[in-house]
Amino acid sequence: MDPQVFTRYVEEYPRAERETFGEGLTTFEQWRKDGLDGDSRHAPFETEEEWDLVEWMGKNLGHNQIEEFLKLRTIQNCDLSMGSKYTFFQKVDSLPVSQNWMYDDITVVGDRIGEDNKMMSERVELWRRDPVECVRELLGNPAFRDAMAYAPRKVFTDMGHHVRIYDEMSTGEWWWKKQTELPANATIAPVILASDKTQLSQFRGDQTAWPVYLSVGNIAKETRRKVSARATILVGYIPVSKLECFKKGPGRSVAGYRLFHHCMRTILEPLIEAGKQGVFMMCADGKIRKVFPLLAAYVADHPEQCLVVNVKENWCPRGKVTSKERGELTECLLRQVDATLDLLNKHKAEEIDDDELDAQGLRPVYEPFWKDLPHCNIYETISPDILHQLHKGVFKDHLMSWVTAIVGKEEIDRRFMAMAQMPGLRFFKNGISGVSQWTGAEHKEMQKVVVGLLAGACSSEVLACVQALVDFIYLAQLQVHTDVTLRLLREALEAFHANKDVFVRLGIRKHFNIPKLHSLLHYIESIIQRGTLDGLNTELSERLHIDFAKEAYRAGNHRDYIAHMTTWLLRQEKLHLRAAYLEWLAQEEFKEAKAYKKNIDLEASRLWDPSHLTADSTSELPTELIAPTDDYSEQPVDVLMDKHQASQFHSAFLTFVRNNFASVLYRPTRFSTYSCYRQVKILRPWNPYTGNKFTYDRIRAIPAVPENGRKKAVPAAFDTVLVIEDQQLFADAPSGSLQGIRVARVRVIFNLPPQFLSPGYVQKTLAYVEWYTPFARVDDATGMYYVSRSTRNKQPNASIINIENIMGPCHLIPRFGTKIDRTWSSEHILDVATHFFVNPYISIDAYTTSGLYCRT
Repeated sequence: MDPQVFTRYVEEYPRAERETFGEGLTTFEQWRKDGLDGDSRHAPFETEEEWDLVEWMGKNLGHNQIEEFLKLRTIQNCDLSMGSKYTFFQKVDSLPVSQNWMYDDITVVGDRIGEDNKMMSERVELWRRDPVECVRELLGNPAFRDAMAYAPRKVFTDMGHHVRIYDEMSTGEWWWKKQTELPANATIAPVILASDKTQLSQFRGDQTAWPVYLSVGNIAKETRRKVSARATILVGYIPVSKLECFKKGPGRSVAGYRLFHHCMRTILEPLIEAGKQGVFMMCADGKIRKVFPLLAAYVADHPEQCLVVNVKENWCPRGKVTSKERGELTECLLRQVDATLDLLNKHKAEEIDDDELDAQGLRPVYEPFWKDLPHCNIYETISPDILHQLHKGVFKDHLMSWVTAIVGKEEIDRRFMAMAQMPGLRFFKNGISGVSQWTGAEHKEMQKVVVGLLAGACSSEVLACVQALVDFIYLAQLQVHTDVTLRLLREALEAFHANKDVFVRLGIRKHFNIPKLHSLLHYIESIIQRGTLDGLNTELSERLHIDFAKEAYRAGNHRDYIAHMTTWLLRQEKLHLRAAYLEWLAQEEFKEAKAYKKNIDLEASRLWDPSHLTADSTSELPTELIAPTDDYSEQPVDVLMDKHQASQFHSAFLTFVRNNFASVLYRPTRFSTYSCYRQVKILRPWNPYTGNKFTYDRIRAIPAVPENGRKKAVPAAFDTVLVIEDQQLFADAPSGSLQGIRVARVRVIFNLPPQFLSPGYVQKTLAYVEWYTPFARVDDATGMYYVSRSTRNKQPNASIINIENIMGPCHLIPRFGTKIDRTWSSEHILDVATHFFVNPYISIDAYTTSGLYCRT
């Protein structure tokens, strides 16, 4: 993998992009044409200021708080057009919205006889929206114009089309295949569904919601992942009921499964005809297309996956592999919808008995919601779940429990407690055994260090299993895949299965018939068919629960709470839609003004144009200094040598001056002072494997702060970094190589003293670093480089470097050996340990830099 070499050659699907049916006006354009601009753009609110206040109140205040706020004398003196929450909501409710909620009253008849000698029944409520209208809203949203794809495409890394690239859903095989099955004028809207039952309150366990979310694969996955973009729509709330009208036992469970499928069928029924005949829709680019909304992916955790596809939870939700074969690296053939429906019909007609249905892992739900959905194999739509299958399941619940049983809880805790710290890495100061609340964030933090942490503490076979699964987890998270990375993904899975029997020999496991472990077999095929998994992850659903369930619940009175939640959500959508329209209108007016006023002032255009912060303008500033505090600006050499432990600072700076300023007569002395900085931010190079965001890394050179009264002592923070030591060697080396690069520890960040600044010389920020040995030694067990502190005449080998030569942070993990030295602590580990692994797992950026990891 080399993130620097990444050219895209695109093969477009013939005709599909061009098949349109004229042009028209988007919703926002129609509003503007109808007169919702000028002074009326904020109607029904009187002024722009009143609209701003209403928008803020709607987002931040509950019903009672709105009433109290409007009754304040200060607010009443503002002469607002609403004086109570009643008039406030009257105006909000008058705002337009894409679609309203629909309500269905469902009566479930049980198998228990009540006191009236009749079968007991239960009434439940289904709240839903039209999924076709949801698709229309998403495809027609002008905000998504530049993030929209209307046709499949094949993308390659080479002109000869030998190596495929997979990222967006449009680059996968599924869309291309489905496009060939539809008429030539068809535009596919790949429908992405997600559902997950969630508890609304920690204090009232019976308050539960079951949201169903909808998005489309036409929208770029980076946009879909942003909750603020509102590229995912809440399409329904499935009723949650204990169904006490049924007797306890399998009958009640089956009734719950059937209720779920009945509700989902009711919600998705409009997709049946639309997927068969197509629907004309106005798209974000102003063109009319005949859209076929087809179910492409379903995102859920394992229990819900099994519920969706109507199989038992100890079976694979995609294929027919038996429980005894789940732990092996064997092919898992996908189930076929027709075969499943045939078995269900036979069981319903009593042509086969319960044992025969059980032998296929099926539940007796005779009308699954996907039965009539066109062009849909529900088993193929089940997306891998990185959060629950990898982070929480395979890694935390299984792998870490196995290695803890081998290495010991105390030993692992001590190693985590002695881990070198760096910005962005969580420090487990009490180890991991005391963590009470685990989330995906904690699992990811453990994965960053676990390979180096366990090296030496367990056998090479156990370490190979750990490393193989961590490799698989990291590769599965890439936001761009190629045939090469998919091969690495396969090799990582093969490496685990080749070594996993060590856990059986050690008595840790008796078998590997684990559904979540088996699910790893389906990752590669899913990526090939529907693009990378960052666009199909339950982490988004978990985050959406906050806005679409928990916040909505807290805003109501907790009685008849689902109805109140839908009302609150509808009002939020109305406010958001008006805000989005006003933002769009401002951009359109700016473009029009710019077109007619060629001599517009440049600074004014940058002030009003929201798109002026581009990647190009950001990249002009590769570093950003954190300004020094008043009492930390000018530091003499003795302070740097003492507090910063920069023992060779003076001699290193003299060498720097002789090499770079030979003509300058001034020479620094031990009494010279230097303008220092506590930290610096360095722009991280763009990496296609991690997305399109430009981010900064922090590099610290902060001395320890002693205890002062109630304030606790703060340990020093001198970070380790990758430095370009030899510019020529680095320039001549092949891309991805470590030639000319070396690890160093930053002790001081400072400006060049003014005595050395000649006219026309641009001020440069420098750093005093202490070197580690070159990249020459590789650990046989892990394939990771290891280094040690470099010395010269028994003193630290130090230099003064230009800050621009720092490539980014570098994390070092001490080689703990078989048992950790109990005197080691995180504060001093870089000073007391002798050998260190260069950690390639500290980030996806480091991991995808091929030179940091010598894979076998």
